[in-house]
Amino acid sequence: MRMYTRASLLAAAALISACSTSPPAQFYTLQPARDARPSPAAPAGFQIEIASVSVPMQADQPQIMLRERATDNSLTPLYSHRWSAPLPDEIRSALSDVLTRDLGALNVQALQPSPGTPVWRVQVDVQRFDIVGDAAARLDATWRVRPVHHKHGKSLLCRTLVQVEPSGQSISELVQAQQQAVRLLADTIASAIRSDGARATPAAANVQLEGCSIG
Repeated sequence: MRMYTRASLLAAAALISACSTSPPAQFYTLQPARDARPSPAAPAGFQIEIASVSVPMQADQPQIMLRERATDNSLTPLYSHRWSAPLPDEIRSALSDVLTRDLGALNVQALQPSPGTPVWRVQVDVQRFDIVGDAAARLDATWRVRPVHHKHGKSLLCRTLVQVEPSGQSISELVQAQQQAVRLLADTIASAIRSDGARATPAAANVQLEGCSIG
């Protein structure tokens, strides 16, 4: 028979007690809440297809990765604060929510596009996705809109930097800042589709276009 010492039994009991009192995980999403902005009066004459979003590995974790200070090189995993879906899917869903509402277009990323209907394909490569405790949320992404079965559209490639100051320092407020950054990125991408790929217009003063090229 295996013998246990009093010390080992106490240690095991303490471990079980610690596990049982761990705070429950909270889950967060980047999908925006519905707002009062009106939808387009008429459906768009095109559809959109949003490709899988690429995200830096250090941010692509189930738990929220917090940079406590803007000057830090370290990231703190917040195990009790998690994304409700993998981060690339969260960003993709948030982009879809804004683009379909702003443009009045169906997202056919999981469906066969309607025969003969023009499609705008959207690709997004996120270079930085920073949630920072003492500074603005930062979203740095390169993106492309490309027409498929479209007679007049052009392919446009741009890099966009978005920074949003949080309203406070709680995790919920920090996530809301990054949620707003994704929304501003989507609004900027929408402007490129509206122009048939001719140009992109920053959605707000805190959105910087670092350069665009056609083709």
